[in-house]
Formats: sequence, structure tokens, C-alpha cells
Amino acid sequence: MNAISATYQQLAVALRADPLLLLATAVATFDPFWAAFDEMDIDYETDPLTIALQVTRGAFADIYAEAVERLRAGASYQEMDRLLCKAISAKGIPLDDLETIGWGIPLNAVGVDLEDPEFYAVHTDLLPIIAPFGIDIPEGETYSIDIPDCVYPAGRAIAASLHEQPDPALRQVGWLFGWLSSCTNSSLVDYTDEALAEIPPLSWSPDDIAFAIELIEEAEGIMRDVQAGIEILKSTPWLQAALERNIAHLYREFKRKGKLDERTIRLEWTRPDNGADGAAVADPEFLLVRRDAA
Repeated sequence: MNAISATYQQLAVALRADPLLLLATAVATFDPFWAAFDEMDIDYETDPLTIALQVTRGAFADIYAEAVERLRAGASYQEMDRLLCKAISAKGIPLDDLETIGWGIPLNAVGVDLEDPEFYAVHTDLLPIIAPFGIDIPEGETYSIDIPDCVYPAGRAIAASLHEQPDPALRQVGWLFGWLSSCTNSSLVDYTDEALAEIPPLSWSPDDIAFAIELIEEAEGIMRDVQAGIEILKSTPWLQAALERNIAHLYREFKRKGKLDERTIRLEWTRPDNGADGAAVADPEFLLVRRDAA
């Protein structure tokens, strides 16, 4: 055995014999960045992989441990990108590319801008639902859609009325009009990406991560109800007819008063009776919300 090999052997024996050195070796093996990161001080100009390791070390210890193991095995940047994006997304924060991690927690807004012509081009299936509001969508290219002043107040009043109904299906339709009128009280559902970009992003602190996951889950739940509301309204002619009547009523009120008070407006939602004659009558549950109810 040469001198170098003997020295290594002596060091190995000494390392195993000293508890403090043995602990330091374990830390260096399993947490090589233990002294490199301040969990609450992320430098967003650092390379994305380093930021991702800092983020996971502070918030997702299991992801961090797997990432360190893969790095020690010689994983490439592309492999680490896929691993970390997939793992962080599985925690409830969709992440498509590590290049964006330095900007803070990525949040996707799904809000509606009724003045944007692109909205109508993408959501052609919603045109029959929006048509009763009297929004004029010109043919050909246009920079902006002219939205009558009464559209948003009427949409908010419809959403509020439907949310008060005992029928869960009607409340789902209420979420649809809450989304269209930007009044769901969920920032991710009410804001467009452009509006959300004006707000400082959430940091990768544990508290902000928990808050972001809550926001995302809330928005996803609302949008599931929105999609259900679309299908319900499209497949329920009597409800579409009731909607058109209520919009006409709200427009008359707005024209007469110049505003709508959601606290005093009562809308009528009727559905066909199950009787033999098939006549359309008001459901007893809805009679109490008529303007002339005793």
C-alpha cells in the first residue's frame, strides 16, 4: 500500500471514529446546499436550477432529496427540469419550465375581458349565452368590443340571484355569470393575465406557497362549476328562456334608474311543471323571490 492510499485509509478510520465528522459527512451527502441557502432570501437572478433547489429545500423536502440524488447520479439540466417541474406541479402549483421559477410562484388567471375580440373567437360556444346581453360583435378584425354599460351590473345581479337558489344546478349557472362578470371574489377567476401581472408575484416562501395552492384549488373548483353551468344552460331551454326574461327586466330597470341594486332586485326563475298539461309554472321554491310575492 502506497502512502497516499494509507493516508486515505487513516482518514476514513478517523472519520468513522469521530461522531461530529461523521455527522458532517452525512450532511454534506444528503444536503450539499446546507450552508449555501438562506430560505427566505432568494436571489432571482441566480440560475433557475439553483433557485429550484433552494425552493424545494425550503418547502418540499422530499423533492429536494430526490433532486440531490439525481444530481449526484449525473442528471442533465433537461432531466432536472422535467423532474422538478413535474414534482412541484404534483404539489398543486403547475410549473411548466424552470426558466419561470425566478419570477415567483406562477399563477394562471382565467378571467374574462368582454372587450377583447379574442374572447369571442376562442369561446364561440358561449355566443348564444352572451347574445341576450345585446353585445354587438362586428364581423372582421376589430381592436375592441363596445360593451353596453348595463352588461356588467346585469351579469352581477344574475349571478347573485342564482347563487341564492336552493337548486345546486342553478348555483353552478351562477358561477358561470360570476365568471363572465368578474365577480366571483376569486382573483384568479376574476382577473385576466394582464391584470394579474400588475400585482407583485407571490414569493417561494412556505406561507406564500400554501396561499398559492389555496388560490389555485379555489379557482379550479369555480371553473369546474362554470363548465357545468355552461352545459346546464345549453341543455335547458326553459332556463335559457328565464335568463332572457331576466336580462330584459334588468335592462329596463337599469334604463329607468341608471343603476342596479343587487340587494333589492328579485329575479324569477321558472321551470316546466311535471303535470299532465306540461304548462310552464313557477316552482314553489322560487315564488318567494318574485317582485310581487306576498
